[in-house]
Amino acid sequence: MKKRLDYTLIAEGYAEYAFVPTYLKLVADQSGIQAVRSKLGFKGRDAGKSKVLQEADPISTVAILQNHQLIIVGIDLDGADHEVEQPRHTAECQTIVAALGKNYKIYPDRFVYFVTVQAIEQWLAYQAHKVGLAQKFPVNSLESKQQSELKKILYGQKDNGFTMDRVAENIASSADFEELSRQSRSFKHFHHQVVEFLTQYNKTTEP
Repeated sequence: MKKRLDYTLIAEGYAEYAFVPTYLKLVADQSGIQAVRSKLGFKGRDAGKSKVLQEADPISTVAILQNHQLIIVGIDLDGADHEVEQPRHTAECQTIVAALGKNYKIYPDRFVYFVTVQAIEQWLAYQAHKVGLAQKFPVNSLESKQQSELKKILYGQKDNGFTMDRVAENIASSADFEELSRQSRSFKHFHHQVVEFLTQYNKTTEP
């Protein structure tokens, strides 16, 4: 029997709420874990960065009280970061940690956070070749492209919640996450945290 993992996702938009749960289900399954997302968060509406940062602390407080073992918080960088050390990405990661306040200080092991460079569409576009939406892009090449350009490639003229859900879930279902980690440094940062969390979760919980 698989171990159950209850988690909360606090993120900006429709695509995140399709991609991340599909991704986590697939990765957790490989570890013998059943990931179950709670109803907390912003599913069904485009929250935006400021809303995520504003609500991350109170939502995570409820998640902790409900004994959710994992809380994932994510925002977009809304810009490029080409430097080797990615200082803008690092700074935005610290912005998330600061927004979580005491919750992160007391329960750091329950949190995973991500900052997409520039947006979730960059992650999706790297793996869009798996579903025939685009050619395979070179490693670290999409961060220089605007989100609007990639939205046209991914969603066509139907830039709405339903289309974003469908496309993001389809790509996540077919994605090679190890390849995506090599293509995008911001995804690698997220993926490494998730794999480490699942490894520790398996060590400390019973089925």
